[in-house]
Amino acid sequence: MGATEPEAHDTLEEPSRIDAMAESSPWFPATIAILNDYVAGDVDAPTTAARLAKPIEEAYSTADHGVALYNEEMVARNQRTHLSPEEALEKWGPEQDIPKPSSETACLPSTEGQLWELWYAVVHAAKRIPWTDEARQNKLLDLVKAFKARPDPPPPSPMTTPLRRNWIWESGMLWSNLSLLGPSIRESWNNACGYGSGWTDTEQHAWTNVNAFVARLTASETADFDNYAVWALSGALEDEIQNNSLSYDTSGPIQLGLLLTVASVWIQIAGKHLYERHVNKEESGPVDVKVDLATRGTFPWTRSLDKPSFCIARWNFWRGRFAQEAQNQDLSERVRELAAKSAEIIDVLT
Repeated sequence: MGATEPEAHDTLEEPSRIDAMAESSPWFPATIAILNDYVAGDVDAPTTAARLAKPIEEAYSTADHGVALYNEEMVARNQRTHLSPEEALEKWGPEQDIPKPSSETACLPSTEGQLWELWYAVVHAAKRIPWTDEARQNKLLDLVKAFKARPDPPPPSPMTTPLRRNWIWESGMLWSNLSLLGPSIRESWNNACGYGSGWTDTEQHAWTNVNAFVARLTASETADFDNYAVWALSGALEDEIQNNSLSYDTSGPIQLGLLLTVASVWIQIAGKHLYERHVNKEESGPVDVKVDLATRGTFPWTRSLDKPSFCIARWNFWRGRFAQEAQNQDLSERVRELAAKSAEIIDVLT
């Protein structure tokens, strides 16, 4: 499928190669070990979620063991000096006598830090599971659903005005909105092949696998990553292949092969959900216009990152482009088959 594996990883199984490649990134071996045991074992999702959630909820309900309470009050004291007494009271509340945490307490993991660790570990676990292994990918999905089903822990007490202004506590939600899952996945997308990662088979497989998992999050309505589907589909079908990769380079057919694979994964897993969710409510694009399959970059539909279009014309273009690439002899047979199947799926949907 792609480039040669680094020799140091040749003797490892692919999940272990993915582990080895990730160790230069944020790496949380304890959490990752729990997730790997869960995916491979018999422990149920609620039990695993409870185990991982306990220290996060403790930090949340104690305002990071009192550290955030103290730090936010110190910020408020500085801000009050720039305001009239009335404005200071309205915006920052009355001054509070908050004891300074000990150095040992100050070193305890924060709510935010632990959330980053949790979701980065989930993303990494997804990279290790082949996208075709529906059972294990869905088992990891069940774990995210178990987190979302947990009751939000109680807020810290006292909940001072400065603390409430901090985004972690502002909404009063921790699990019901899967706090920090979205930013964690967005950060992990900086590790796409050609950017944070290279083009070895293992790196391409990891990228395909994690896209499949995010597609499952989307199709199950556990979280909304519709934009990621558009990024995958437009990158494969609407944009020119980029030859100026930031850190790595490879041939056009290898790049296109991976882009089409990922786009096909999104269609196979989440295509029906995306079509049914958006097409009947579509207001940002034409319905019956036909677009030349040779078109790249400029289209009659909205390509905004905030509100991308899922209009019928775009689906028809995607179908035509998948069918076109299914005949591309520069691509592997496997990629051509995926493209053909994606065209068939869209044909049924439309």
